[in-house]
Order: sequence, then structure tokens, then C-alpha cells
Amino acid sequence: MGGVILTGIEAKRFIRVDEGSPSVSISSNLTLTDAYLNNTNNLFMEFVFCCNYTPNVCSIKIEGVFVYEGPDKEEIMNEWKERKRLDSGKFLFVHNSILYRCFVEAVGVSKDINVPCPVPIPVVSAVPQKKEAEPGEGLVYG
Repeated sequence: MGGVILTGIEAKRFIRVDEGSPSVSISSNLTLTDAYLNNTNNLFMEFVFCCNYTPNVCSIKIEGVFVYEGPDKEEIMNEWKERKRLDSGKFLFVHNSILYRCFVEAVGVSKDINVPCPVPIPVVSAVPQKKEAEPGEGLVYG
């Protein structure tokens, strides 16, 4: 159906390594920048994905192309020509495919430059063992 090809990754840490990482707020932004049909009639959608850290401790920017081979290429292309954007509800798979690939990459990049991860990583904590119930415990008679 389609796939994501990354064409560029930029990452820069703006604070000194010995300063550690302060508490940050992280947001992300995905922008489709261009769409075109190539000579094999596949639809190519160029994008830029950015992770924005507040305060400005680093910058992560990922560029790429989503290649679409589905049946409604012409419809997508026409919408792009008219509005320079895609209806997010109708073409949710495009957005989700790009976001998934970019977030996976951004997690690795954030680790490489030693800054907080752009997505919350689940943490497993020790779960207290349940004690065995005493006979009749928890039962309500009435």
C-alpha cells in the first residue's frame, strides 16, 4: 500500500552534557510539504517531522517521503493540488504511518544525543504480591 522513506535526520543538543537534562515539555509537528506522481504513477508525499522541546534543550528534525501505491492516488493528488493538505480523517493511514516511523527514529536519536525521549516510555514497576484470601474474606452474606 505504501511506505515511509527517510531522507534526512537532523539532531542537535543545545545544552552542555554536564548540565544534565532539565524538566521539559515536548511536542511534535508533522507537515506535508509536497505531493507528486512519479513516472511509475506512484504518489510521493514529502514531509517534515519536528520534535519541539521547551525549554529549548535540543532539536530533532526528520524529513522523508511517503510512497503510496493505493487505488485512490488520483483523489489524493487532486485534494493536495486544491488545498495543499490532506483530509486527516480520510487519509489517516498516511499520517499514522509517517508518525509511527518518525517517532521510532526520534526515540533512538534522543537516546544518541542524551535528551529526554519524545514519547513517554511505559515503566514496569514491582506489583505487590496479593496475599491469599482467608476463608470467607470478601464474601457478603445477606
